Amino acid sequence: MPGNVQAVERAAAVLSLVASASRPLGLADIAAAVDLPKSTVHGLLTTLRSIGWIEQDRPTGAYRAARSMAGLAQGLDVADLRSAATPWMDSLAAQTGLEVHLSRLEGIEGMVVQHVYRPDNSPQRLRVGERLPLHATASGKVLLAHARPGLLDLEARPERFTRHTLVDEDEVGTELEQARTDGYAVEVGEYYPDVSSVAVPVRDALGDPVAALAVLGPRAELTLGTGRPDVVTPLIRAAGSISRALWVSA
Repeated sequence: MPGNVQAVERAAAVLSLVASASRPLGLADIAAAVDLPKSTVHGLLTTLRSIGWIEQDRPTGAYRAARSMAGLAQGLDVADLRSAATPWMDSLAAQTGLEVHLSRLEGIEGMVVQHVYRPDNSPQRLRVGERLPLHATASGKVLLAHARPGLLDLEARPERFTRHTLVDEDEVGTELEQARTDGYAVEVGEYYPDVSSVAVPVRDALGDPVAALAVLGPRAELTLGTGRPDVVTPLIRAAGSISRALWVSA
């Protein structure tokens, strides 16, 4: 019985990974991400393909979720997430004077699913639908810190966007560990050179992170020293309110 349970857990991990990926994944990529031997993963993929849950691309040999499995890893509907979050994001923007983003994991990237402008009538553009690198944004770091092990390995070498971008694996790992310990992540000019951000997780009824809530602003305004940033407290409160709203709607 224990062996059967372990097999189910491994198959579920593989299926969840493939279903959440934004592109077909090769055997080596999947094995590295779930930390299992290629032979084991190949057997799991063969079984999942035989029952119609996974498809294999003939020209490349890469695997993708069958259409019937599409959305498996995204059980929380985006519309529900936006509905729960928007009032609290509006309040957070008014309280901090900063731009507010809500993002969630999409394959090996983050994606902005809701955006509230900073309330100063400055020129801004809507960021909903924008893809975010996981290693170079505060939202991405929060999502990556709580994601399955090996997710970052699916990327090519992390891209350097500015001179502040962390691309060394050990440095990124340290940032993620700090985010898990502190409960928030910080980014200072790592994606856009003149922008800083702070993000915290939004959690479901089981306490699992399902999104990242972030405030963003010019580096000159959003000062992030060695201590806990002032915006962390209102961020955590807003994320908690969004989480509770999700629990009620679940």
